[in-house]
Parts: sequence; structure tokens; C-alpha cells
Amino acid sequence: MNALVPIGPSLVDRSAAVESLGVAVSSASDLELALWVLVFWTLVLDIGLTVYGLSVGLVERNPVMRHALDAVGLAALLVAKAAAVAIALGFRMAWPEYAIVAPLGLAVPWALAVVYNATLLASL
Repeated sequence: MNALVPIGPSLVDRSAAVESLGVAVSSASDLELALWVLVFWTLVLDIGLTVYGLSVGLVERNPVMRHALDAVGLAALLVAKAAAVAIALGFRMAWPEYAIVAPLGLAVPWALAVVYNATLLASL
């Protein structure tokens, strides 16, 4: 039995979405899987360092994120990161021939942010 879920004006076949995600994972190369692990760890480190930096009095440099943090709090950071991962996963599923681009597009800037934040915090 297929479970249909209302999404916007149409219905989405949940079992087909789960099946296509399973195909995407099974077709991923070892390099791509390693990059997704790197995405996860850079995501965790970036959030952790940002939260710590804010707690010791540093200020978010991105004006949009700074406004969101002021308005909503740390949930804004989680929502922004979750949205970025969702977009990357959608890209990966839509264009499997460019599968490595999705995790690279997240891992590289987040790794740079982690290095920058760690360096800044170490200098305090």
C-alpha cells in the first residue's frame, strides 16, 4: 500500500520517494559517502563553534543570519543548515551524474567557516 501525503496542491507518493533515496545511497561512491560524512561533521562543528562564539560575546558576521538569530534564536541556525542540506540532497537526487558536487558545495564552505571560527576563538 502506498502512502500518499498532501504536499501543497498535489499528493506525493512517499514510498517512491523513500525508494529513490535508497537508490541514491546505494549508487553513491565511497568518495561521495566520505564527503557526506565530512558535511555532517562540518555542520556539527560549525553550529557548535557558532553557538560557543555567540555565548562568549562574538557577533554573527552574516547580516541575514544575524537578523534571523536576533529574531528567532538558535533555531534559525538549525533551520538554515537543514534547508541547505535538503537543497543539496534534492540536487543530488535530480542530477546523479553530478553527485559529488552536492556534498562538496556544503563541505568546502562549512570547513572554511569551521577553520575561521576555530582560529578566531583560539585567539581570544
